[in-house]
Amino acid sequence: MADHPTINFTYTAPRLPYTRAGRSEWLQHWMSGEAFDPSVLEGYGFQANLYYAVVIYRPRNEALNGVQFAAMVQQEAARRGICGPIFPHGTSAVLFHPVEDPQQTTRLKRKTEEIREQLAARLHGASIYGGVGRPMKGLDNLRTSFSEAEEAVAMGSTLQSQPRSTFFGNSSLYGLLLSLKNPTELQRFCATWLTSLIEYDSQQHSDLLITLSTYFSNNGNTALTAKELKIHRNTLAYRLNRIAEITCLDLDDADVRLNLHLALKAHEVLSAQAAVPGVH
Repeated sequence: MADHPTINFTYTAPRLPYTRAGRSEWLQHWMSGEAFDPSVLEGYGFQANLYYAVVIYRPRNEALNGVQFAAMVQQEAARRGICGPIFPHGTSAVLFHPVEDPQQTTRLKRKTEEIREQLAARLHGASIYGGVGRPMKGLDNLRTSFSEAEEAVAMGSTLQSQPRSTFFGNSSLYGLLLSLKNPTELQRFCATWLTSLIEYDSQQHSDLLITLSTYFSNNGNTALTAKELKIHRNTLAYRLNRIAEITCLDLDDADVRLNLHLALKAHEVLSAQAAVPGVH
């Protein structure tokens, strides 16, 4: 899927600085269902005609000052031309990320992960998690996006061995997989689709499983996949061919891709359950 160019939004700078309690209080009132005058929303940087996706960045270190962390998120967002309102929320930061087309979220996903990685680097390798809700228009609808982002960031910090961003679609799927009463069926499903790749990676010290997961997360876009993996596109093509050969599967078959993608998600859940005591 082709990426979209950087969007230049008209931006009204927030009138209340991070040093005041007003921003955090506003968020709490909004989450509880309070309605606000349009002029108040404009003062915080909202534009009524835009779609927003709620993005929550959460450091594992709960001692981190939430106001300072939100200011860091604001700096990183501004560097990438993202001019949505940002609020501290406990030790987390909530970004209302403007989205031009709610059906095209490739740029949203990429920018979210870029910011998360940069925050981790600025905090000397601290574990930073991201949670993203679906794009919505209107503050009432955005409460749903906020709930999805909260669920996603909590699910990500629970399941991911390596910190990264979790999106509302993955969060729902992880929740579904975790709800299964019989993990044996999940293990059998993973074995059916992934055993050959897992064994090959173990024997050859290769990264075919990671390659396939990254390929799917980029919607089959080879240019973005190669860039994220930091390999040449020819190397990626070779790896995808090897995956097809090893599994004896047609990666162009929609049903095959669906099952492989689902098996990768199930594998993450099972790996997390094995690594984290008390997660069943």
